[in-house]
Amino acid sequence: MSKNVYHIGSGALTFEIIERIINENLKLELAPEAKLRIQKCRDYLDHKIASSEEPLYGITTGFGSLCTKNISPDELGTLQENLIKSHACSVGEEIRPVIIKLMMLLKAHALSLGHSGVQVITVQRILDFFNNDVMPIVYDRGSLGA
Repeated sequence: MSKNVYHIGSGALTFEIIERIINENLKLELAPEAKLRIQKCRDYLDHKIASSEEPLYGITTGFGSLCTKNISPDELGTLQENLIKSHACSVGEEIRPVIIKLMMLLKAHALSLGHSGVQVITVQRILDFFNNDVMPIVYDRGSLGA
């Protein structure tokens, strides 16, 4: 870890590292090895979607009780957009910015492991927001149908 930058995905994220990132307002960069992991998983997912007739839960199917509903290739983007919209509901008090920043750090780290199928640009955008203190408003009460 250089003086003012932490490379996300370069190793374990310990409590000590988290504390330093938050308290010293370190900037985050995506480690080269993390970019490779993320891209490898994304390439696998894209290949699987293109070459398989097999349903992929939540990607080529609906969610929950709609898991048997197949989604056509031209509706895949809409499905993902609707998923985001359906989860963008919460109430209560606004969570403190430092907690939101911590949430963004943990999400970026989890995605840097390369197991999610997201695009590299998605993780990069989270890091851009983190580095520039652009944070969503998050409320302390919400619901997921899980």
